[in-house]
Amino acid sequence: MDNATIWSRPGPRVVGDSLTENQKHMDKTLSASMLYTDSRSGGLHVRRFRLTVVCGPDATKSLLLEEGTALVGTAPGCDLVLTDRAVSRHHLELQVRPDGLHVIDAGSTNGTFAGEVRIGTVVLTGAARLRLGPHTELEVTPADVPVEVGLYPAEQFGAALGRSRVMRELFGLLDRVARSDATLLLLGETGTGKEALAEAVHQVSPRRGGPFVVVDCGALPKNLIGSELFGHVRGAFTGATENKRGLIEEADRGTLFLDEIGELPLELQPQLLRVLEKREVRPIGETRSRKVNIRVIAATNRDMQEMLRSGQFREDLYFRLAVVQAQVPPLRQRKEDIPLLVAHFLRQMGKPQLTLSDEVMAQLQAHDWPGNVRELRNVVESGLSLGSYGALPRPVSPQGQPEPSGDQEPRDLQSEMRDRPFKEAKGLLIEQFERDYLTHLLRRHAGNISRAAQEAGIDRNYIHRLVKKYGIPTGR
Repeated sequence: MDNATIWSRPGPRVVGDSLTENQKHMDKTLSASMLYTDSRSGGLHVRRFRLTVVCGPDATKSLLLEEGTALVGTAPGCDLVLTDRAVSRHHLELQVRPDGLHVIDAGSTNGTFAGEVRIGTVVLTGAARLRLGPHTELEVTPADVPVEVGLYPAEQFGAALGRSRVMRELFGLLDRVARSDATLLLLGETGTGKEALAEAVHQVSPRRGGPFVVVDCGALPKNLIGSELFGHVRGAFTGATENKRGLIEEADRGTLFLDEIGELPLELQPQLLRVLEKREVRPIGETRSRKVNIRVIAATNRDMQEMLRSGQFREDLYFRLAVVQAQVPPLRQRKEDIPLLVAHFLRQMGKPQLTLSDEVMAQLQAHDWPGNVRELRNVVESGLSLGSYGALPRPVSPQGQPEPSGDQEPRDLQSEMRDRPFKEAKGLLIEQFERDYLTHLLRRHAGNISRAAQEAGIDRNYIHRLVKKYGIPTGR
């Protein structure tokens, strides 16, 4: 049973139809399909299983298991009706979910076995054999259907932009997944636009009329994150003077976006796992749980495989979050998108008529952009505030130093500010100081924000905000 993991009992019963009918109506019914990312191929699939009786008086009987729940037993109303008298009337409950096949013994008299082990509830993701009582054996085999994902037909998906092939492939995947309720994990470096993509998925989904709630797991104070996520009741702890509705409940009937999920404290991960499994939340100090109807999208710039190996992140929670997994490419892998992005930023800043010279555009496309799209936007904004792209601020290298730009003389920011209004000049100089100070500070501490905040004597949440503002890579 290498493919089995213990989970909780799933929800209500829905009976699927035949494989042939579902193949015919694949596109029509995709919004309710069990989409997941295959860990070996990386492709998108619809989760399905075939259940076949291989031993016992009902040998050769079979059942296709699709989205929903099927019952196995001797009762006439079961989806797979057996005649073996050692099998209970309602012996086994099988539910197909994105993370696998949930196998639940329904309190049978003679038990359900995997090898010599009597099981209560397991989750299967691969082939397995189950024994019902002493005689009947069932073989479970995956019957997944691959889903073809083509190039997205447009250069924009929500607020995200890209005409490169890698981005249009990503848009195509997300557009397809958006129409299901599958949990989605976005992986990618800081500043690649994961939040914009998550919101675009929400806006395309059937939940578009509900709330889109963003939770920055890295910015919330550690001692408050439990209360912020799950809520609390009055008197639950010192300072809890009134009931508080948590952000998970605020996302009811909508989408919950868990940004920087890799920063979630280990002690809170079991509570989040319960939310994903049960779709219910229990506020701090409350004795009863409350049902929530949410779709979860998570994102991180951390190496999740390394976090799993080091024990910093629970494996069962990871697999719950990564039902569908998508990698957001860094800007250096799609430099052909830079002109499109620059034009978009100029429109946002009220300068749609401004055109960058070929030299400036070549300079932008030569840079590797460790801060990704966010860094590009900041450079465009800084250049615009200086009033001339002939003096475009040079991007900062990963080592925190301005990149060389041929024979161009170093830019004297103070000289450029002398003819500007005092407030504007002061603001630009402060921005330059903050960017340079923070870049060098984080470099000294290998991107560790907590240690950097301790040395600087400022709150780590403030550093998080500055990192996002300036698109500074942390390397974490």
